[in-house]
Parts: sequence; structure tokens; C-alpha cells
Amino acid sequence: MKQQINLYLPEFKVEKDPLTVLVMAQILGVVLAIMIVVSSYEGFTRWQLGAELAELRITLAEETRNTAALDAELSRRSQNVELSSRLDRAEAVLASSQQVRDFLSGAKLGNVSGFSEYFKDLSRAAIDGLSISEFTFTDGGETATLSGRVADSAMVPRYVANLENGNSPLKTKHFNPSISRPDVEARYFDFVLSTSSE
Repeated sequence: MKQQINLYLPEFKVEKDPLTVLVMAQILGVVLAIMIVVSSYEGFTRWQLGAELAELRITLAEETRNTAALDAELSRRSQNVELSSRLDRAEAVLASSQQVRDFLSGAKLGNVSGFSEYFKDLSRAAIDGLSISEFTFTDGGETATLSGRVADSAMVPRYVANLENGNSPLKTKHFNPSISRPDVEARYFDFVLSTSSE
């Protein structure tokens, strides 16, 4: 008996492999493209890092030169001990001079020329019958107090007028006189001349 087989039936068709040469070529092309992109990115990154490394090496070399120069300068300065000690002494003198200047500028020193002119004017203004037993100068000569005895109370204003003809700052002072007699029978008067308001 003869049987006829139809080879065109779906059961007998050869199944096609989904990975054809064209698909494999496309996959290979995509993989190659990705590899090229990744390699290019790595190469670019490597190039950038190389440029930064070169800049850092230049900076490091420059800083190393600066450090060496500063070390040389420091060693040169530290070797000159005499110069360092002279510099320390000069700084100490400068600091003390500044302290003295600050003190003098902030302090009220009053009379810095002395009281010799005061004493000359006191002796030049002398009148027979008037004696000074005590004198006081305070606040650098700003306040003066004179006390003594006088034979006649009219001599006190004459003595003050003589002081006004002098050369010391006493000539510009306004004296407040206080004249008293110890008792009625006393032959002299006690007086106090003061530039203060008391």
C-alpha cells in the first residue's frame, strides 16, 4: 500500500532560528557602540585627570620652591643671633617708650617747668613788715595758698599787687584774702591768701 506524505504540512516545516545572522550583527553592532562610548568616556576622563595631575604637579613644584626659599630665609635669620637679640631689645625699648608716651598723653602733669619763678616772685614782692610763714602749691601750681603775718592789714593788697607784676603764673591768679587779728591788743595781723574759692 502506498501512502502519500504532504511535506508542506505545518508539522513538517523547518522552524527558523530567531537568532539570524542579521539579528546577531545588529546585537554585535549595539554592543560595539556601547563599548566605543564607554571607552571614549574613560579616555576623556583619563585625559582630564592627566591634565589636572599635570597642574597639581606644577603647583606642588612651585610650593616646594617657596617652602625651600622660606626655610633658607628662616635658617639665615635664626643663625644671626646678634641681630635677633638687637631686634628684641629694640622692640622692648619701643614698647616702653609707647607706654611712657601713652601715660604722658593721658596724665595731667600740671607744672612741668618747676616753681623757681614762683619763689622769685614771692621774694621780689616782699614788703617790710610782711612775712610769709607758709606757702602751698597744689595741682601743679594751679592752686596756691600763702599765709603769714603783717604789721598793717593794708600791706596785704600791696603785696598781691606786687605779685601781679611778677613773671610766674602767680601774676594771673585771683587771691582771696583772709585777714584776722589774734586779739585786740596784738600788734600784727595774720593773713591767708588763697587762689581757691574757700
